[in-house]
Amino acid sequence: MKTFGLDTNVVIRFLTEDDPARRRAALRFGAGLGKDHLAFLPLVVILELDWALRSKLGFARADVIKAVRKLLHTRGLTVENHDLMVKVLRLVEQNNADFADAMIACRSIEEGCEAIKTFDIKAVRKVPGMELLQ
Repeated sequence: MKTFGLDTNVVIRFLTEDDPARRRAALRFGAGLGKDHLAFLPLVVILELDWALRSKLGFARADVIKAVRKLLHTRGLTVENHDLMVKVLRLVEQNNADFADAMIACRSIEEGCEAIKTFDIKAVRKVPGMELLQ
């Protein structure tokens, strides 16, 4: 079975109705997931999706979390580093952390880093493992 990578703009069309023609095309593709083909979703798409849905389309953080959870459970769709994404979602949800900060921290800790140095005070407060660089 063929596997196709997905760009953020396709995932957005799965989740929104801002472009009816592209939404129909995305839904047709989605209907074949697990039957006719498979799809792969890189982590960078999740970051871009969070940014686009919240800043461009007015989604609340809770709605983005629901959307990403739905993607994690979509038949025929592989999300890069699924277990990491589950940890990231938990941090975002429980600590109201930024997706990018949570992913940076989780991925760095996964690689054995002692801490993640940052100048972002909010990230230090919301993301375990983030330390202020002074």
